[in-house]
Amino acid sequence: MLLDFAKNRPFPVLAAAALLLLFAGCAAESGEDHADHDHAEGDMDHAEEAADDGAPRVYFVGLENHDTIPSLVNLQFAAENFIIEPVGDGAINEGAGHYHIAIDGECLEPGIVIPTADPWIHFGDGSDSIEVELPLGEHYLCLQIGDGEHRTLDEPGLSQYIMVHVEDEAEEAAE
Repeated sequence: MLLDFAKNRPFPVLAAAALLLLFAGCAAESGEDHADHDHAEGDMDHAEEAADDGAPRVYFVGLENHDTIPSLVNLQFAAENFIIEPVGDGAINEGAGHYHIAIDGECLEPGIVIPTADPWIHFGDGSDSIEVELPLGEHYLCLQIGDGEHRTLDEPGLSQYIMVHVEDEAEEAAE
């Protein structure tokens, strides 16, 4: 049946096949040791685009993707074009919410209630920083906004996913 369809309409079938091959090739070329790396780069792009066009965005203050940091670090975060508020009575206010961080966890799709268990840290009081101690090595950090019900929001700039490398301070001093 597909062959009959292809005989009668060769151009759309060939175009669809070409697109499938193109997407398959792109997916194969973008493979990394850690699947989240591409995700991190993509979220960084969304955050920067959001800042340029006045859309809401969140970001780590003074911390970039692939930065090397000490084991004991004060993570600070900020928002642009978005109101950070405490959870309060759980009301959902348009254009407002609070921060959540996942350490070595992935950002969640829009509409998901952010769990209250590891790897998530909630900032329902509206605060914008935390001091954490991370073991040596690579760590993935997701900063994500949740509304009054801790539900993730749909705007792409309201999450940022980065990778950091924690180095021994003696290693850092030797460089």
